[in-house]
Amino acid sequence: MEDRRNRVLEPPEGIPAKNMPVLVPLLDRTNVTAGTVAFTAGLIAALGAMLLFTGQYGTAVPVFLLVFATPTSLYFGFITIAGSLPMRNLTGEPFRLVNGLDGAVAAGSRVSVPLDGQWFVARLPAPLRAQLAAQRRLWTLGPFFVLPGNIVPRRGKFRDAPAKGSTPFLAEPVSPGKLLGLQRRLLAFHYFVGAGITLVVALLALWISFDLPDRGSVLVPSSLALAVACGLAAIGLAVTGLLLLRPIPEPRWTELFVVSGPASVNLFGMVTVTGRTVLPDGREVSVRAGGSDPSLAANIAATGRLSVLGVPKAGKVAKAGVPGHAVFGPVKFGS
Repeated sequence: MEDRRNRVLEPPEGIPAKNMPVLVPLLDRTNVTAGTVAFTAGLIAALGAMLLFTGQYGTAVPVFLLVFATPTSLYFGFITIAGSLPMRNLTGEPFRLVNGLDGAVAAGSRVSVPLDGQWFVARLPAPLRAQLAAQRRLWTLGPFFVLPGNIVPRRGKFRDAPAKGSTPFLAEPVSPGKLLGLQRRLLAFHYFVGAGITLVVALLALWISFDLPDRGSVLVPSSLALAVACGLAAIGLAVTGLLLLRPIPEPRWTELFVVSGPASVNLFGMVTVTGRTVLPDGREVSVRAGGSDPSLAANIAATGRLSVLGVPKAGKVAKAGVPGHAVFGPVKFGS
């Protein structure tokens, strides 16, 4: 009998976007979490400004608070005000399929697609750009868009002209190995950024330990301990990033069928799904997916399929994804 189940999660056609699995709970949780973080970070930044004015804790402590709390508040505030909140307000409308991408052009990470007499300009990381070049379709909802298999909406812009310096965005097939390699390089970049931020924390903590007026304060040894811990963490993050840049062989996928309930969104905005599957050796085990990529769990719940890199083993964590799509994440098999 022919298997008629969907092979990848895509927006529903002709019905409101809120019917897309997990989308609304994810947006609602993002609104709450990002808004809370933005407000809390704003208060911390205000505290830093006050301490800088009073001078009671020297200069390093308020600078530390301002350096990290101010951009954090602005970033998460932008996510809420310009991202998840307006997207949530549009979920009563249907997604629109843009197929073929005739006349599309690209300049670096920006892809410009002719749409309704204008240009829809979207910035995409390398894995999603490679997926789009191969599949030639995306779904739009107002200024937002998603690619097949991806649950997290991204924001684009409507402009009168394409991005400056654009050249034709040609169709180009992408192998699973290349797509995984691009994903690993993107992940390595995030690790390097994390290492840089952690190193800045270490240096500021070291400055705090020498700058505090009260040398008997518990903050002095605490700051030194934080500086050492962050210095070691920065080294670990940088090494992990370098390891991710190593070349890898062409991956082999093992497809499993999963019986699960619907995907859910937890307090931290992580999309998870649990179910049961049968491993290639015939053993029935539980499986849980939920990690850095919320699209993985959403795809498993929507399609009943799970593709694992290599051969899965009971009681182990495996790397999984959706072949041909920029969706990757960990899954844990029960023993």
